[in-house]
Amino acid sequence: MSVKIYVNEDDTATFICPECQKTVVKNLTQYIRQKKACRLKARCSCGHAYAVFLEKRKKFRKSANLPGTYKFSALNSGTEEQVGSMAVKDISYTGLRIKLQVKPQFKVGDTLFVEFRLDDANRSQIRKKVVVKNMEDLSAGLAYSDPQNHDSVLGFYLFN
Repeated sequence: MSVKIYVNEDDTATFICPECQKTVVKNLTQYIRQKKACRLKARCSCGHAYAVFLEKRKKFRKSANLPGTYKFSALNSGTEEQVGSMAVKDISYTGLRIKLQVKPQFKVGDTLFVEFRLDDANRSQIRKKVVVKNMEDLSAGLAYSDPQNHDSVLGFYLFN
């Protein structure tokens, strides 16, 4: 199993040995510029070697499996409004990844409205206007189109 390490804004990261808990800060500039995921092998001065996954995301992302719906209306396209089922696969303070059941009519750059309930104690309902950032098969990466400023329900959910 690999250890997840978050990269700071100055392209450094703190490595903590899982064996002896010794910490060391390293400059990771050479790895940050790579588009693909970075997996490294680290060796502590105590001799312990361990696998590392570099997390380059700016915001924490929480895995999920939350059912919901999306609504898409293509303006000036002559097509009808599309409403479909989805599952939220992961969620962050800036966006989410969804899995669809059927091939959608929307594409990268389109705006959707999504609605789903969190699996928190209150079953909080989330309604967001989102922009499609990327798509692969039946999976889509979405960014919230409205600034989050302070969404306390989402913030509390992500960090609990």
